[in-house]
Amino acid sequence: MKPLLLLSLSIVGPTTTLFAAGPAGLLDGLIFHAPFDGGADARQAAGDKRIYTAPPSRDPTQSKPGLDAKVVAISSGNGRYGDALHFMKKSKNMVFFYADKNMAYRAKDWSGTISMWLSIDPADLKQQYSDPVQITDKKYNNAAFWVDFTKDDTPPHFRMGVFPDTNVWNPKERKQNEIPESELPIARVKQPPFGRDKWTHVVMTFSGFNSSGTGGTANLYINGDLQGTVKDRRQVYTWDLSKATIRVGLGYVGLFDELAIFNRALSAEDVRALYKLPAGLGALSSARQ
Repeated sequence: MKPLLLLSLSIVGPTTTLFAAGPAGLLDGLIFHAPFDGGADARQAAGDKRIYTAPPSRDPTQSKPGLDAKVVAISSGNGRYGDALHFMKKSKNMVFFYADKNMAYRAKDWSGTISMWLSIDPADLKQQYSDPVQITDKKYNNAAFWVDFTKDDTPPHFRMGVFPDTNVWNPKERKQNEIPESELPIARVKQPPFGRDKWTHVVMTFSGFNSSGTGGTANLYINGDLQGTVKDRRQVYTWDLSKATIRVGLGYVGLFDELAIFNRALSAEDVRALYKLPAGLGALSSARQ
């Protein structure tokens, strides 16, 4: 069983904020921003700005900077704002950014937000799992954040997964396909508003991760509205930062734009403001300089 459009994730960490505060402090904590305008590398990053492509093994040590132009390219003028990343067909390769510093990982009291815009017809996925974003140093069910389109639903459902270390969420080593989804750290949207000729905003916020107790909470927002929550769970993420990656477009076919990561969990008001920005984070940042 495989447990995840536009997604926002803010993360609390020791990393220096790269942008001055915007209206109502919206830009506070923005540490990574890839608008895909004129190129695939991030415009701002606390860590490595470059985008990479790894082979089907998903081994980052075997990766090369840049994109496989036969599968993924910059689509000029077709983004939510400006250009966009266009996944023309499915690929077994892995497109990613390194997560070190770009996710502001903290071993204690970790919070954050990931934001993105998606333009996709789920029918193009042809009953296969597709993760617009998956962030981990291992697999989707071991210290991982993700959003995905499901394989066995017509039309596909959209989900958020926040799987801590395997020994935390599955200490009895049960088979995952035998565990009711209600017991899994997943939020599901059965009728998500995606479409080929429109843009959908997806945001994931999380707080209380790598803290003692069961106070870990993650929220999924679509187009500024709260769609699901995973809460009251122990959320322990143990990462090898040299292997942790921000994977983009796994099994995805469509347009992808405005990947942003914050080092804090955005409030519901912040998420709505982010969704309503007329010209995106880049324009907001420029206006504050």
